[in-house]
Amino acid sequence: MKHIFLLTLIIFFCQIAQAQKPSIYGVVTDKSTGELLPGATVWVNGSNVGTSTNKYGFYSLRLHQGSHTIQYSFIGFDPQSETLVLKKDTTINIELTKSIIQVGEISVSAKKKDRVNPVEMSTQTLEINTIKSIPAMMGEADVLKSLQFLPGIQTTNEGTTNLSIRGGSFDQNLILLDEAPVYNASHALGFFSTFNPDAIQSVKVYKAAYPLEYGGRISSVIDVRMKEGNNKKLSGSGGVGLISSRLMLEGPIKKDTASFMISGRYSYAGFTANSLGSLGKELNFGTLKNFNNNNEINFFDLNAKFNYKLNDRNHLFFSTYAGHDHFYYYDINNKSELNWGNLTGTLRWNHIFSSKLFSNTTMVFSNYRYAYILLDDAMHFSWSSNLKEADLKVHFDYFLNPDNHFRFGVAFENHFYAPGFIEPRGDYSIITPFSLDDKRALIVAAYFENDQLITDKLRIDYGLRYVTFFQLGAEKVYHYSENFERLDSAFYSHNEIVQFYQGLEPRISLRYLINDNNSIKASFTRSKQYQHLVSNSSVGMPTDVWLPADSYIKPQSSNQYALGYFSNLFENQIEFSAEIYYKDMFNLIDYKDNADLFLNNNIETQVLSGKGKSFGLELFFRKDVGRFTGWVSYTLSKTSRKIEGINNNEWYPARYDHRHNLSLIMKYDFNDYWSFSSVFKYTSGGNITVPEGTFNFQGVAFQYYTARNGYLLPAYHRQDIAFTYKPHRHEHNNWKGEWNFGVYNVYDRKNVFAAFVKQGGNLTQYSAKKMYLYGIIPYVSYNIKF
Repeated sequence: MKHIFLLTLIIFFCQIAQAQKPSIYGVVTDKSTGELLPGATVWVNGSNVGTSTNKYGFYSLRLHQGSHTIQYSFIGFDPQSETLVLKKDTTINIELTKSIIQVGEISVSAKKKDRVNPVEMSTQTLEINTIKSIPAMMGEADVLKSLQFLPGIQTTNEGTTNLSIRGGSFDQNLILLDEAPVYNASHALGFFSTFNPDAIQSVKVYKAAYPLEYGGRISSVIDVRMKEGNNKKLSGSGGVGLISSRLMLEGPIKKDTASFMISGRYSYAGFTANSLGSLGKELNFGTLKNFNNNNEINFFDLNAKFNYKLNDRNHLFFSTYAGHDHFYYYDINNKSELNWGNLTGTLRWNHIFSSKLFSNTTMVFSNYRYAYILLDDAMHFSWSSNLKEADLKVHFDYFLNPDNHFRFGVAFENHFYAPGFIEPRGDYSIITPFSLDDKRALIVAAYFENDQLITDKLRIDYGLRYVTFFQLGAEKVYHYSENFERLDSAFYSHNEIVQFYQGLEPRISLRYLINDNNSIKASFTRSKQYQHLVSNSSVGMPTDVWLPADSYIKPQSSNQYALGYFSNLFENQIEFSAEIYYKDMFNLIDYKDNADLFLNNNIETQVLSGKGKSFGLELFFRKDVGRFTGWVSYTLSKTSRKIEGINNNEWYPARYDHRHNLSLIMKYDFNDYWSFSSVFKYTSGGNITVPEGTFNFQGVAFQYYTARNGYLLPAYHRQDIAFTYKPHRHEHNNWKGEWNFGVYNVYDRKNVFAAFVKQGGNLTQYSAKKMYLYGIIPYVSYNIKF
């Protein structure tokens, strides 16, 4: 023990001594817009010493005194070199110039982001230009739907934005917009995501081994970053399509010091559906013969961001998002309508303490509100609910030396739950006002992490997150017998602790570099989730209820193991990766048979908890250079659950358990004006619970069920294509137009959206039904930049 302690002290003091070297530090930005460039590479020519900018564009590199040539690079930008004689800590802020790529010769090339050398694995980043190049329904580029074409990621239901990532349910994904949580990231029941592509800079998804600053979900982190605003000149973009129109403006408030970005999008999807449906009805076309054109589907998004550079050491950012949906579609449900929306706000302060220490302080607010309105004449009522969250987070980056990058911080989260309030709409309603009990929770977390280079080949990222969870009063807690018969109750006053949980979340990743083009990576991730989504739908309805962990419903947790091989092929033109993973999940909840979930003040009596497991293989090929670009993604996986009291206590598949998942994405640039893109998607059928039959009792038919999720739906597959035309632009004209012509679901595949049993004309008749949402859909859209 003494020898180990002595060795630790020697290593520590050696690192401290090394830390006395002078540093170069600063930020890397886009020269044309002034926006920060996270993940830019900073390297010392002729050595293996280097680093990359953090997610706020800051870097720090400690070097020996003397002459050095530093190279800065970032994907899509021309590399830039700086030569200096280093004697003391020196600030170097770098502006990189975007690469000008001519499409006319076979030698088209571009710098690729290296996925072999970094320690992180199970992550994918999509830039907004890549997202916009993927064919999408009605020409609407969609941030979340684009992710489903990556390995390990799939939708939980046809045509929706709800994602299942490595066997998790969609509520187990932490979706962040400029660090603010978004609890329902969908429009029109999930057919579109809430993220206006014109306002977004990039999206990064972590499927495992995510940084320890993130917590609260057990499946993934989806980090969406808004544009910061051009601080060089006024510019904008927009577009007009069949279901929405949008406009974005950005520019300097004070050049090189302050800027703004504001964008808006409005959808008239209901008007388009009514118009096309009425036309099909007039033409006596197929399933549109009996079309009802009284549909109301619309939504809007507003994004805004402001940033102000106080000086070289202090930078302020403020961003906000507001969105709202109204949904009524006769063929889905003509007796109710839905309204929901999100409001988020983020205030962020970046501060450079010294050449080694950087901090980011963030205050965020999120408000998710939703309502269900029953249009029945007698029971005409409105059910509303909301969920609020207010957080404070302080994060530090400490660059001890080129071999050690420490990250640590604290976070405070306040959660407020109003699960439901029902009130009559009109004097003729027979409903009396009723509300579920409000709930509140406080989460306090602290974390520490180090990215350490052990040898030239071995790098390890390791750390620990400690979380405390407090369920707070005022609240009445009921006590039950073993059969959940109510016995008595206890009342907890305001701010009194109702339930307390705590937990450690260790995470470790390592990378072994075989050579410059090949590496092996492994990781272990433990995560905990202190809130649940109570739902019996794979679609993700606005009426689903979020609830905190309590005395009966314990926090969810998971342990995930991953191993991967990463390679750059053909002189870095193609990247390849293969990953296998295994994930154990605990305290998952599922509803009992015949559960009553709607407006139930004792939801704990309607759900059961148990465990789950998921494992799989992910393969990924990607080509980002040349005329022909794209990727191939394949996932082989299995996800199952075992919950006492469900399915005879045996393992059963999750609704979103899809054995095979294949995506083929390609783009071909014919010349500077025309390009072609295509998507092919194949997914094995999901699993649902349906009646196996009916039995008659006293003249009335009753349904009976067998295994939970025992019915396998047909496989899902479709192909989309699109042609993009960019007209020739005069060199003195700042207006850039772009036409997009496409076809969604080219071969008119009828993919199942929902399967259900419908009662016939009398109480003894039932029939099985399948609902299909989309056939072949041609579209055209026009986009502009100026």
